[in-house]
Amino acid sequence: MNDRNSGQNAVILAEVSPYIADNHIFLMKREIPPNFWVIRLVAVSLALLAGVTAGCVSAAQVSTATPNVPVPRTAVLVLGDIDADDPGKKIKRFQPLADFLAAAMERQGIREGRVVIARDISDMGRMMLEGEVDVYFDSAYPTLAVRDISGSQIILRRWKEGVPEYWSIFVARRDSGLSTVSDLKGKILAVEEPYSTSGFLLPVGTLLQRGLDLKVVASFDSSVEAGQIGYFFTGDEENTVEMILQGRVAAGALSNEDFDDLPPELKGKLISFDRTSTVPRQLVSVRPGLAEERVKQVRELLTGLDQTENGRQLLADLKKTSKFDAVSAEAAASLSDLDRMIDQVLKD
Repeated sequence: MNDRNSGQNAVILAEVSPYIADNHIFLMKREIPPNFWVIRLVAVSLALLAGVTAGCVSAAQVSTATPNVPVPRTAVLVLGDIDADDPGKKIKRFQPLADFLAAAMERQGIREGRVVIARDISDMGRMMLEGEVDVYFDSAYPTLAVRDISGSQIILRRWKEGVPEYWSIFVARRDSGLSTVSDLKGKILAVEEPYSTSGFLLPVGTLLQRGLDLKVVASFDSSVEAGQIGYFFTGDEENTVEMILQGRVAAGALSNEDFDDLPPELKGKLISFDRTSTVPRQLVSVRPGLAEERVKQVRELLTGLDQTENGRQLLADLKKTSKFDAVSAEAAASLSDLDRMIDQVLKD
């Protein structure tokens, strides 16, 4: 399904360059003896001879740290994510992990870890297909869509914010009178953004699978036919909640996490009247063609992070991730269902 995101611009928003430390030479003033220059010439000559006899290893190490000598792509491990709004935030979040993986894989020829942030699914799919990103972190919907474009392989599940899975819930004002999703006919449902698993694909796909007729609308006050449900993109969960409370939309779709995190005074004004199936919270995938030995190393390093103090700190800084683990058979089945849901949503 390479045409899922056709027409979207493929723009690489950001890359992280290697860290390079400057060398500082400190000079001290002192009285110069008459034979200073002769002594200095002899000392420099001896130092050069010592450098030659010490072997070529030090010289090679210095040359690789020189900015003018770029690290070859085969010696770089590139991590990727998608963020059109604030790529710098994602770079800052993932760079410590990229550095850790690169250092741990040094004996296997990795000399540098980088982070690349794509603008959208189409952009990431292209970068994975063309070998510009090695390891990609994201929620289920973008991960599956990128796999359709690039042929990438899912290798792990990520416990983002400490949870292995999540789902979407349908939320309305307590005084709305809504009790089932069928009550949404002729009304507007607020969803988040087109690339969101919990804020778009799961709720819209669930309604379609239940045989309901949906229509995307450009505004929250658009009119829809009596037998249709209109859905409107708000941009994020905060806007969705605000529109529900203000009565601008009949209901909205939120992840169970977002709903649970609402302040009690807001949650008390809302009701949850239905939910979707469960999917993995986040996933890790690798590009096609990445050497199997490197895939194995990445898998082992990520799944071992929660076993050490330094690793647990890395995880905590990575959006409160608690661990990485294998994709269970149950989780794999839910991804297959989600893949079919993608087809249905795009077809609609």
